[in-house]
Amino acid sequence: MASTRWTLRDATAAEIADWDALVLQNPDGGQWTQSAAYATLKRTERLHPRHLVLEGPETVHALALEHRSLAGRFWYFATGPGASFEQLGGIADAFRAARDGAAKGVFAVKVEPFVVDTPEHRAVLKTAGYRAANAIQQNTHTVLVDLMPDVETIFAGFKKSLRNHIRYAERNGYRVEKVEPGEDTYRTMHQLMQTVSGGKGVEGMKPYEYYRTLWSAAVAQGSGHFWFGYDGAHDGPQASAFMIRFGRYALAKDGGSVPDRAIRGGAHLIRWRAMQWFKEQGAEVYDAYATPPSWLADDPSHRLHGPGVFKRVFGPIVDHLPSHDLVLDARRYRLFLRLLLPIERRVRRRPFGIW
Repeated sequence: MASTRWTLRDATAAEIADWDALVLQNPDGGQWTQSAAYATLKRTERLHPRHLVLEGPETVHALALEHRSLAGRFWYFATGPGASFEQLGGIADAFRAARDGAAKGVFAVKVEPFVVDTPEHRAVLKTAGYRAANAIQQNTHTVLVDLMPDVETIFAGFKKSLRNHIRYAERNGYRVEKVEPGEDTYRTMHQLMQTVSGGKGVEGMKPYEYYRTLWSAAVAQGSGHFWFGYDGAHDGPQASAFMIRFGRYALAKDGGSVPDRAIRGGAHLIRWRAMQWFKEQGAEVYDAYATPPSWLADDPSHRLHGPGVFKRVFGPIVDHLPSHDLVLDARRYRLFLRLLLPIERRVRRRPFGIW
């Protein structure tokens, strides 16, 4: 792993004003979880956005979500920081060197390179001083569809069962519409998300206001898009999908459907239509978002087993590296994990999903 000297500084006001455009220039092509809209969302979870610039062989504009506790500050780079994987060793040195500067008071840094999980990749991070931690982002395990080939080639690459589902839905009049955002759309979307899993709702479902903040922030950014599907048997849509286009990726973030569908294959058709639209807009990869790990794909007890079955017809599960912690102050890190974090969990002061 490269050890060329890197430096860390806070972004300027001008850089923050142009943040999304700069993130899209990162070596990894830009991740939505490093964008201004994601910062807006995470403020609702008691995380404080820090806009940082890493300078070395590359220039990286990185969003750190700062959690503050009695132990000090913990930085989380969601699907970041956005540098080339081979540069993370030098970046670790930059974090260590900045403890009297931009990283003052930071006792640990959590990174999440969006790189396939292999023993070799883990070994590289371990050598650089990073410790493997838990997986946080839902698409650590996901299905990815390459949108670069022509439409016919993409469709031919799907499983036969998926192709049959899509053709059946089209032949029987299932209607897919790309719908305008707004309060009515958000309410309908949220209602449909609550009808899945026998009425239990999406796994880990949060209050409506959280989703409204997420959706409206993405829409304001120009990255958020909604599709509804109609089978003619319900007063409103039978299925829905909210997706995010940021840089190379189109993420199928949220979805819901009425279980008693009149036409089989509608939800698959929604995603296929969305893929075609995103391809026309220049997206290169469709991210199905959130499956079990590949080694648990057939375990019916896994919380994402159902969604995994649905998404695996589009392709195989891809396992990415889990998050990794770089410890800058071992004493404070231990204090946080052993004493403060359990207390925060009990009193619900812990930011959702980070530990």
